[in-house]
Amino acid sequence: MLGRLRDGDWRDRPRPTIVVPTALVVLLVVLVVAGVLLGTRAAEVGRAAVGDTGPVLVGAELPADGSAGPPTVTLSPSAVAHPRSAAVRDLLQRWVDARNAGDVAAYRATLAPGARIDPTVFTETARTQRVGSVVVRRIDPVAGGELVVPLGYVTTQDPAVAPADVRVPRLCWQVSAVVTQTGDEPRLVDPRPGSQLRTPC
Repeated sequence: MLGRLRDGDWRDRPRPTIVVPTALVVLLVVLVVAGVLLGTRAAEVGRAAVGDTGPVLVGAELPADGSAGPPTVTLSPSAVAHPRSAAVRDLLQRWVDARNAGDVAAYRATLAPGARIDPTVFTETARTQRVGSVVVRRIDPVAGGELVVPLGYVTTQDPAVAPADVRVPRLCWQVSAVVTQTGDEPRLVDPRPGSQLRTPC
């Protein structure tokens, strides 16, 4: 009896099968909260380091007047150094001009055969959309003779024709375009999943 009073009834002690899972749950919650706080802090530091993400995506200063900027395609020094830079720039310039003019035939001529295009959607979007401030970052050769061309640009548009998740009048884009050779001409292939980033700007 004395031993039971000194040590306590074993039935009154917390059972390991209850204590251990509870401790693990508490530890997990603490780790999750700490992770969220650290992630938020890291994001704040990152934003402070790079500034506005719009110019970062585009690779150029944004027009102060709220426009898309000039439609002329420009090349970075790295892109200029590639032997096919002139052909790539000409292709992208025709692509930009066709979008700004709402010219479906000219736009289709910049795309690889079999590329998907809805003429009605293209025409409706082009009615208010303008593309400008186009900067080609690099021209990278990949397997199969294709070229990956990271570029940034700005669009302005009626928010109604903007992408459904960002109904805003101006967007900054960063795109990894893929250029393939069709006969003697370079053409753009359909955008691949994950190849486009955009942000209101």
